[in-house]
Amino acid sequence: MDTFRVKFKGYDKKQVEDYIVGLSSQFEKTNAELRERIKRLENENDELYRNLCDYRRREESISTALMNAIDKAKEIDYASKVRFALEGERLSDFSRKWTTYCTGQVRKIAPAQAKATSAFIAEMTKSLNTLMGEQLNLGAYVNEATIDHENEEQRLKTDTVA
Repeated sequence: MDTFRVKFKGYDKKQVEDYIVGLSSQFEKTNAELRERIKRLENENDELYRNLCDYRRREESISTALMNAIDKAKEIDYASKVRFALEGERLSDFSRKWTTYCTGQVRKIAPAQAKATSAFIAEMTKSLNTLMGEQLNLGAYVNEATIDHENEEQRLKTDTVA
């Protein structure tokens, strides 16, 4: 705190008044700075709130898009399993028909050629069965597709009843 000169009957009034004016102007300046800072912080807060609302809106859109993508992926997966199973059945039928045709043709040719052709047909049948049974694992896909179909059918029945 400043010290004031002592005069007759107290402190020097001019000096005290100048001090008060100085304090007042300093207070006004500090008050104006604080008001400006408050205004800036309020504006920043408003901007951040708008950004938060925008991000929440985007989050909802992204969530909806992801759910739609998951549903579509499940549909595609199910459809591909069914198509794969059907194609496997078609190939199996073709193999049976081809084998029957070849066996019939073997009966029409010389015994030496028939033996070689029969061995070739047996080898090809074994290869085809191995391919379809082991490598493609057709049975698992057919079973899985059947289970998926039954589950979906049950879900649809439950949804329509509820």
